[in-house]
Amino acid sequence: MLHLSIVSVFSCGLKVFQPDVVVVSPAAVQKLGTLLMSFVSLLLGFFLASSMNWWFKCVREFLKLLDSVRSMQMQMVALGVRKDRADTITRYGVLSAWLLHLNLTQDEPPTASGDLQTDVVGGKVRDKEMWAKLDSLRPSIVLPREKLMLSQYPEPYSLLWTWVASLIGRMAVDREIPPMASPTYGRILDLVSAAFSSIREVRTLYAVKVPFIYLHTLAMFVHVNNILNAVSFGLTLGYALTQSVEIDTDEGAEVEPIRMSARRRVRVWTVLLTQFCFSMIAPVLYLALLEVCVCISQPFRYKDARIPAVRLIRALEEDLKNTAAVADQPPSWEQPAFTVA
Repeated sequence: MLHLSIVSVFSCGLKVFQPDVVVVSPAAVQKLGTLLMSFVSLLLGFFLASSMNWWFKCVREFLKLLDSVRSMQMQMVALGVRKDRADTITRYGVLSAWLLHLNLTQDEPPTASGDLQTDVVGGKVRDKEMWAKLDSLRPSIVLPREKLMLSQYPEPYSLLWTWVASLIGRMAVDREIPPMASPTYGRILDLVSAAFSSIREVRTLYAVKVPFIYLHTLAMFVHVNNILNAVSFGLTLGYALTQSVEIDTDEGAEVEPIRMSARRRVRVWTVLLTQFCFSMIAPVLYLALLEVCVCISQPFRYKDARIPAVRLIRALEEDLKNTAAVADQPPSWEQPAFTVA
């Protein structure tokens, strides 16, 4: 906006001090800006709508992951699974949510240099930072042996559900839950698959950005439109200044300023005020909308548009804790326990 103000002042100076140089009238520039403004408004509207859909889809998939953890705990409670087994499954689910959030909200984005060695080294550094943040937020959620095994892979949050699936299979073999051929076992595996699919969907939405050529073209249109509006406002301001005082330049006569009528002066300055709102306030809104759309389209990258994942995970942990406490103390019946017929 500072640059646009400089452009407006420069255009105004040309209109006032070099009126013969300015062969384009303010009205012609304003018509050109109006035509481009309609096109820019349409593109910004589409971009805002798609960005909001992008953001809500990320939130929806992340919530599906958390709901899968809740549903898994309910299945374990209904089947009367041993407490240590149920706690391990829910701990793995919460751990996957924490790791996914920390991985997607890292300050340093992945490198795009094309150098494989550089990318590998940068990835290891980011993984260490992710585990360090996890230790500061939830120091007791992962065991040292589990951390050592998971830290070898770039996406441990999705591999955790492989452990969950393996543990469920082991429990079916040990007859702690219905066998593999039963519908209940299939339902439990559906929850694992749903959690894994949600993780992959969120990861895809994070990795696939808005096409650069589309965003670059939209930004170019916004800035060109703002420049035209700044030039139009500068020419209008210069016209208003030149019309404020009319000069009598008859040959042989002294130069005397002749004030225009009050009605004409009010009309000129009203047009100037309208042009200011049209040519200077509108560009501020367009720039703000462009910045907002870019932030919303990357819900894990920018702080102001970031998904409240920490609050959602904390709420999940509280729900799991309350559910486990209530399930351990039924009001008037014994806890269920699966038995083989």
